[in-house]
Amino acid sequence: MNTWQELQVKFNSLPQQRRKFWFALTLVFIAYLGIWVVLLPQWQAYQAEQAKLQQQLTTNRLIATQIEAIDIRLSGDPLAPLKTKLSELQEQLNEVNRKLQSETNYVSAADNRELLKALLSNATELEVKSAQALPAERVYGDGEATAGAIYKHRLQLVLRGSYNQTFNYFQQLEQLPWSFYWQRLDYRVDQHPEAEITLEIYTLSLERDYVAS
Repeated sequence: MNTWQELQVKFNSLPQQRRKFWFALTLVFIAYLGIWVVLLPQWQAYQAEQAKLQQQLTTNRLIATQIEAIDIRLSGDPLAPLKTKLSELQEQLNEVNRKLQSETNYVSAADNRELLKALLSNATELEVKSAQALPAERVYGDGEATAGAIYKHRLQLVLRGSYNQTFNYFQQLEQLPWSFYWQRLDYRVDQHPEAEITLEIYTLSLERDYVAS
């Protein structure tokens, strides 16, 4: 008798309650392991993207502050060297803005609408208990001016289903053509194998409105 058969015999000899306990514990472990396998690469990519974005925004703000200080000095005494420096800083600011625009994956309001439709239409195996767009957050830009502003649009879904259904749903989301980021995931088993899943994602956009009218 090999080791696997011996373990199987020992498991079958356990009282029924003990067998149920170990079986449920194994399912929970597999479920959490699977979720981490799916989400960990996404989370690492999100952290790298956030660090890159914050670095670019910090550089942008620093250059803008320098330009503002030089502008104040030029208003009283327009010296040629300061004008030259101002021109150089303005070009640096324009370059940072161009880089920020090209490296960040923005989603338009129209694409956000299509993304929302895709999130709901792909949840065919799951029960969608609620779906709501959370208030937009302005992550870049000063004052009320909309030019050059960047907005963070969050969408929260509350779903219900089994682990396999949830895993299949996440795989489908990874194939979507739009760029979005994972903000939050809560997976709570309340009645095995059914679980309630709270999923929150967000997109970055140059438009204040979440979806186009």
